[in-house]
This record gives sequence, C-alpha cells and structure tokens, in this order.
Amino acid sequence: MEKKRNRKPNWTEEQGLLLAQLVNEHKGMLRGKFGPTVTSQGKRRAWDTISQTINASFPLVVRTGDDCEKRWYVLQSKAKDEIAAHKRESSLTGGGPPAKRLSQVADTVFQVLGHSEVSVTGLPTGIDTSMMQALEMQQRPQPHLSVENMKAPLKLAYATLHHRTALVVLWALQ
Repeated sequence: MEKKRNRKPNWTEEQGLLLAQLVNEHKGMLRGKFGPTVTSQGKRRAWDTISQTINASFPLVVRTGDDCEKRWYVLQSKAKDEIAAHKRESSLTGGGPPAKRLSQVADTVFQVLGHSEVSVTGLPTGIDTSMMQALEMQQRPQPHLSVENMKAPLKLAYATLHHRTALVVLWALQ
C-alpha cells in the first residue's frame, strides 16, 4: 500500500508578502550572476535564511529553502501577469473607472524585478530589440542566395522568411 503524501497548507498572502520583502533584501545574492562573490552555496544559504525568517514569523507550517525558492518563482509569474493586466487596463481609452491598484505582493515583486523585466504586454522585453535587430540586418547588404538550387521545402521557408521580414520593415517605416 502506498503512503499518502502529506501536503503543506497553501501560502497565505502575508507569507507571500514577507517572502517578497525578504527576497528584496537578499536580491544582490539571489538575482546576481555567478561569480567570485555570488555562488550557488551563497544562494542556497540566502534561501535557507529566508526560510528561517518565515518559519520564525509563521511557526505553524515549516517551510524549507526549496519551498521558498519555488514559491518565489510562482509569485513572480503571478505578479507579472497582474502587472501586465494593470498596464493594459490603464492604457485603455475612454472614460471609466480608474485601473485597480496592484496588490502589495505584486508591487513588492515589481520592485525586486525592476522595470526592465516587466513589459507592457506581458511578453518578454526582448521583442522590441529583436525587431530593431531585424531592421538593422535588413539595411545591411545581404549575400545573394540562389533560390534555383534550393529544394522545395527550403524554397518555401526562404520565401516565408523573406516575406515576413519585408512586412516587418514596411510596418516599421509607417
């Protein structure tokens, strides 16, 4: 007979807010790139310190460093969705009620992530730079490819790519 897995209770709003505040305090270690001062052991110690603080504040449920790290990624995802929805709603035209304020957790996560990682549409912010790179490449002289020597699937892929690039350029020039 299989042993039933015991589940921990869900994270409360207060626990999530405390987690976001603690990550903000340790963001230099947790969000930094690996190097001489930022190591995987240092990050592990930071998550363990965060879990000890959360366990001291909320002693009924014991959270591990791994639990805190997993919950942080869930909080990031939910906050990015909430921020994107808020930005979409606040940029709508017409009269109506003002957009709802962000929750405290989403606001704290936004402070940790910074403005560069949260875009208006909820899509990664690299979209704008990749479009600019496509425009720059279109302006450079391209080597001539002989379409006659290509096989049928490759001809179709080439035609599709060439057509899409032309559409992007035409759109950008408007």
